[in-house]
Amino acid sequence: MANRVPAHIQIGGVLSRGRYPELISAIADDDPAIDWDGTPFDPADLPATGPLSLMDHEVAEGRFDEIEQCCRLLGLSYVRWRAGYSGSFPSDRKICFGPGDPETFLTTEEDTLIFSIERIRELGSMEAIEAEYARASFPPPPLTIVDDDPADCEAVETVHG
Repeated sequence: MANRVPAHIQIGGVLSRGRYPELISAIADDDPAIDWDGTPFDPADLPATGPLSLMDHEVAEGRFDEIEQCCRLLGLSYVRWRAGYSGSFPSDRKICFGPGDPETFLTTEEDTLIFSIERIRELGSMEAIEAEYARASFPPPPLTIVDDDPADCEAVETVHG
């Protein structure tokens, strides 16, 4: 059985309404809640002004595998934090800025960023450390669902005359 720890994820970016069911399916597969009390996610309840926040007290390896993969496929940003599991993995924050591979940053159990002395030496200056801190503090943009491309609708209307 996998090590299970608390984890939360914030998802943001622009998503077409036609692709929203893909995200809903991934959320259903991982089955997180919208709060730490376990309130189930309802696809109709999207945040009006911020990223979509999901969480769970017992997540296998502290990863939302289906959600994270879906976000990468859809080009959405996310920030996922997980508590550490002694002897297996540290507490960390994984950030997907959109296109490209996600980056991982070490944190405390309270999701406070930490940098090892080796990483500080590698960065080399206060300016570089502050830039790394700012990058690791990335707030995902609001999750915005937009209507599908009107050109698609026009093409369909033309075909149907």
